[in-house]
Formats: sequence, structure tokens, C-alpha cells
Amino acid sequence: MPKAKVHDYVVVLKNNNKSVIEKTGWMLSFMSLLPISIMIYQAPGSFLSYLLLLVVAMLMVSLYMDKRKKKHIQFLSLLICIGIGLISVSGNLLLGILYVIAGISERFLSSNIEIGFSDQQIVRKGITTKTYAWSELNNVMIKDDLLTMDFKNNTLLQAYTDDQEDEEYDVEDEEFNEYCRRKLLMM
Repeated sequence: MPKAKVHDYVVVLKNNNKSVIEKTGWMLSFMSLLPISIMIYQAPGSFLSYLLLLVVAMLMVSLYMDKRKKKHIQFLSLLICIGIGLISVSGNLLLGILYVIAGISERFLSSNIEIGFSDQQIVRKGITTKTYAWSELNNVMIKDDLLTMDFKNNTLLQAYTDDQEDEEYDVEDEEFNEYCRRKLLMM
């Protein structure tokens, strides 16, 4: 098994899409009640339709309770459950697959972007991974929770950091800036 790369510093960037993703998850969850209700209306004796409605309602209540407790919520399990339920109960393959894709997409889109700084390179991990060499940069710094990476090709990357993400990575800006200054002077 390959050994995980260790970074001297890891900066977690804010994900500004979380609110939109959460609203979309709630909207899709409530919209799923319509086809489930139609299945119950068309076949009132179908036990599976009632079971699907019960499971979806329980998962929605669980997510709502987690939201009230200020926990980070994800709709992956709920949307996949809806998708598989719609496929198995109604045979509606297209709608079921769309719900499964929405659940998987929510998982990837709601994750934060992390930038790892090590002696050899800088690695940005998100949906895709991008690697930068220190020699590609003019300057890197954090000021007022804003990470700025100034590239030699006149590209500028600026993004706010997410201080609440993990206390393990909590480092003073001056310490991080001094580390980056030293690395850039070596190049």
C-alpha cells in the first residue's frame, strides 16, 4: 500500500457552494415525495411503496435533526435510497439513476478543497488534484484568512480559508507566511 504524502502545512479553503448544495438536496428530497405518492395512489396495496415512503421520511427527519444540532449534513444516503427505491418499486430507471447521480455529485461538490504545502511541491486536492512546483510561484501568503498564490505566469489564486474545518491544521498566518517566504527564496 502506498504511503500517504505528508505536508508541512495544509490549508483548507472555504466551499462557498455548501448552501446551494444543501438547498438542492432538500428540494430533491421533497420532490421525491411526489412520485412516491403517485405510486401509492396507483397501487394502494403495494407494501414496498409504503416502505419507501417511511424510509425516505425517516432519513429526512434524521437530516433535519442533524441540521438543528448544527452538524454538517450530506444527502448522499438519502438520494441514493430514493433512487434505488424508485427503480425497484416503480421501475422508473431514468428518475432513479438521476437521484443516484445527484447523491454522488453532492458528495463530491460539498467536499472542501485542501492545499498541501511540502518542501518539494504544493498539491491542491479537490474534485481533481493539481500539483505545483515552488518555482512556478512569485509569492504565497495568508492575510485576514485569504490565501493568495501569485504565479509567475501572471495567474493569481485567491480563496478564503476555512478556519473551522480542523483544529489540527490551525497555524498562525505569520508562521505559514515565513515558511513560504523561505521556500520561495530557495528557488
